[in-house]
Amino acid sequence: MNAKIAQAILTYYDLPNAQLAFLGQSQNTTFRVETPTGDKFLLRLHVGIEIASDGADDIWRKPSVIESELLWLNAIANQTNLTVPQPVQNNLGQWLTSFVSSEFEYPISCSLLRWVEGEHLKGEPTAQQVRQLGMLMAQLHQHASNWSLPPGFNRPSHDVEQLKSAISQLGVLVQNGTISTDDYQVFQQATAQVQEFMSSLQQTPDTWGLIHADLHQGNYVIYDEEVRPFDFSRCGFGFYLYDIGESLGDIDASLRLHFFEGYASVRALPTDYQTIVEAFFIGATVENFAFLSANPQEQDWLSRAVPYVVKNHLQSYLNDATFLFQI
Repeated sequence: MNAKIAQAILTYYDLPNAQLAFLGQSQNTTFRVETPTGDKFLLRLHVGIEIASDGADDIWRKPSVIESELLWLNAIANQTNLTVPQPVQNNLGQWLTSFVSSEFEYPISCSLLRWVEGEHLKGEPTAQQVRQLGMLMAQLHQHASNWSLPPGFNRPSHDVEQLKSAISQLGVLVQNGTISTDDYQVFQQATAQVQEFMSSLQQTPDTWGLIHADLHQGNYVIYDEEVRPFDFSRCGFGFYLYDIGESLGDIDASLRLHFFEGYASVRALPTDYQTIVEAFFIGATVENFAFLSANPQEQDWLSRAVPYVVKNHLQSYLNDATFLFQI
């Protein structure tokens, strides 16, 4: 991505003499922005590595969908004590900036957010940090359940249809030789079981609403013992326990119950939460692997991760054996 395009986009914001630093490219292309006064921002160009396959029809790139993410972030920033990347309006008072470049066949959407200070964990989190992460997620769910959606609010759902799409996308890994047909079939069987389970659940205000959907260790930082989330680009509607299932993957089994201790101190959990979360853990894993399958740089990691998940998680799930809380 040409940094000149990013620099041109900054002219839509009141940030004279700001310096840009390229961060990376995945679902979005991102730059860190720093002004001479020391203010820091994150500039997101909502175009990434999978643009060739998804193009302008990708639901995650629709302006109304991106703007809805920004509206939720702004509400969290103003209505809670949580530190999140608060969006910044452009010079026209708009949350989203549409930019036309000869490099793309269609206008790309861009957004600017305030930088979230903090440090990534350099190893396993402590029990207290895991509790704080659980509290953080409960606070996000609490806000979502009480927040009145603005008119036109539009975010995708992490539901049965999304899982169907994800397991289909995962088939690409078989076609390109990254994973075996046998492993893919196990994923298909487990996904079908999760879909059936999800279809049996009722969507109530206590169980279903806006979720982060990607709150793993790479998407939060620690600042003075405060856990600060960022990267809400996969947020959408889903079961609140689905959100938890997504977050447990990089937490050691010996620490996972601390997450629920923190969560329950803010928001009540159903008595059978462990069984529900294990099903949602499988669903979230399928979604994540499908998303990563579009990135050629992730192929090698997926070739190792898929057999591991089949052996240690999916086989147990299909045999009605618990697996998330075994030390």
